[in-house]
Amino acid sequence: MRFIVAVALLLLLAATPAVAQVGALQTDCGLGGDQGGGIYQFVATCAGRARSPDGRFAIIQRAYSDAQPPIELQDSRGRTLARLTALSDDMPFAVGWAPNSRWFFVNHHVGSFMDRLRLFEMVGGSAVERFGLVNSVTGIAVRRYPCLKPGLVYPNGVRWMRDSRRIVLFTTSATYACPVLSNRPGRWRTLWMIGDVRSGLVDPRSIRVQPDDGRLAEPLGGPYARR
Repeated sequence: MRFIVAVALLLLLAATPAVAQVGALQTDCGLGGDQGGGIYQFVATCAGRARSPDGRFAIIQRAYSDAQPPIELQDSRGRTLARLTALSDDMPFAVGWAPNSRWFFVNHHVGSFMDRLRLFEMVGGSAVERFGLVNSVTGIAVRRYPCLKPGLVYPNGVRWMRDSRRIVLFTTSATYACPVLSNRPGRWRTLWMIGDVRSGLVDPRSIRVQPDDGRLAEPLGGPYARR
């Protein structure tokens, strides 16, 4: 499994749009921890703890060398509230808690230097995954670029807005998502958006096309003003 992922990384690294991410084979614990902007990076095999802003909850990964222990949601006393089995696949992931500590998003590594966005709501002391916004974002990307298949669209969370309801995100896809030899060839570009995690809706004014294949840069002004 890890050898296959390594080959894919080498083949696609030069052409795949990406921000700074931790590859599936990277086990340098120095790359983990607080990344600024409310994002905490977990690295495979390394211990990590992403605390909620109010200190009531934390997402925990214990250090390991072979078999990965369960990723846990704990309370402030270290008691296990839930196991996040969706994240327990030996792949790196980054967590961004909402300012009100009632939601968190996860950029879950899927290989080839790409992550898939996952959204969780705190309900009764546990974390419930919500799919509405991810589905909306994927649908927008597919409608704009018909050559893309939904399974090859990867939304990524960037930051929370201050209201703890909206997140800034972008979409990316693998370089082979729109092959020239397919019956629906095309060219896609990264899309930036702002979405509401409760309603699952995207602000249509926020949809922006990344102008080139260079370094990803969040749009400025308008809906993206830091508020």
